Amino acid sequence: MAAQGWLVFDMTGEPLALGLVGAAQAIPGLIFNLLAGALADRFNPRRMIIIGEGAAALLIAFLSILVFADVVMVWHIVIIAFLIGSATSFDQPARRVIWPVLIPRKEYVSGTALNQGAWNGTRVIGPAISTGIIAIVGSITGDVRLGAGISFLVIAAGFVSMAVAIMFVRLPDIKRAGGETLLHDIADGLAFVVSHNIFLLLLGLSFAIGYFGLSYQQLLPAFAKNELGLGPSGLGALYVASGIGGIIGIFLAASYGSSVDRAKLIGVGATLMGLAIIGFGISGVLGWAILAGVLSAMAGALYSIFQIGANTLLNLLVPVEFRGRVMGLRGIMWSLAPLGALQAGFIAGYTSTPFAIGVGGVGVLVATGLVFGLSKQVRNAEKLVQEMDAAEAAETLSRASTV
Repeated sequence: MAAQGWLVFDMTGEPLALGLVGAAQAIPGLIFNLLAGALADRFNPRRMIIIGEGAAALLIAFLSILVFADVVMVWHIVIIAFLIGSATSFDQPARRVIWPVLIPRKEYVSGTALNQGAWNGTRVIGPAISTGIIAIVGSITGDVRLGAGISFLVIAAGFVSMAVAIMFVRLPDIKRAGGETLLHDIADGLAFVVSHNIFLLLLGLSFAIGYFGLSYQQLLPAFAKNELGLGPSGLGALYVASGIGGIIGIFLAASYGSSVDRAKLIGVGATLMGLAIIGFGISGVLGWAILAGVLSAMAGALYSIFQIGANTLLNLLVPVEFRGRVMGLRGIMWSLAPLGALQAGFIAGYTSTPFAIGVGGVGVLVATGLVFGLSKQVRNAEKLVQEMDAAEAAETLSRASTV
């Protein structure tokens, strides 16, 4: 994403072009995630990962060829971004099906934290590598686009390495979906979520946290300049603070998440996140940049804690044969969350940026209060996990006795 974004902006100088490429890569998640989840529940998820990663590698390598040939155009990048998004939308539910069967249930919090840590880490390391290659090659050759072409080749090699690595992962037998057709599987997955309110509410809360809770990040450039009087370095510091907070939250969740009630973890995490975002908006009214940085870090940490708690609960509660479809729905919710930037921008345009950020924080508090206030099942989710663990232990003992 960083390499594509740099190339597009270098070619056009238009922020709108960046938005088009980002949308092109995000839209396939809305279209294909549920279908991909059903496929991951029905067929071999390993093959889906190999095909998805391999297809993405070929597309990125083709983009590098266009760059080397000096014929690349913006519409090329938009189409390739859409196709890459399509390939990875089939790959992601398959990975979500595989990783929970590789670790004991009691280690799910640590596994989820490690997964979240890898995702956060690549957001820092990946752009640094791609833009570093562009800068170094550009300084040596005098042609920065040559650096972009080489960067795309390195990225393609990364996708290939994942496709090869998954071939050597030992997978246990995974219970498969039992519908007559793929459409039956999709219908069964939707019926399962609708008939089990706890999954519907957890998915809805994850969407609300992303929609309201992350919208402030899209307003940071205006917030930093107009409210805090900061330049580009100050803006970067706010982003870095959020990232550092996210990493701290991951370590906290990994260290203590297994010993606390996961429902309380997400409830408290979401509530404190809403308050931190409201405080962040107030720091802009006061013009206190240091307070803004601290609250940005707190919001990042609390978001990580919420994400790890919610993902752990979903993986612990969802039966294996439905996991791909439920996580496919979660992928759709995640793809919709960036639309929160539209409502935040609209409110900021008619009021002020701090007010719009505060509205996002209030939205987080309202959504959390509604879910936990109205659903006893969500509040008692930890008891459901314990009951499932006991049932699984009894089934394992019964099989051992039979043998």
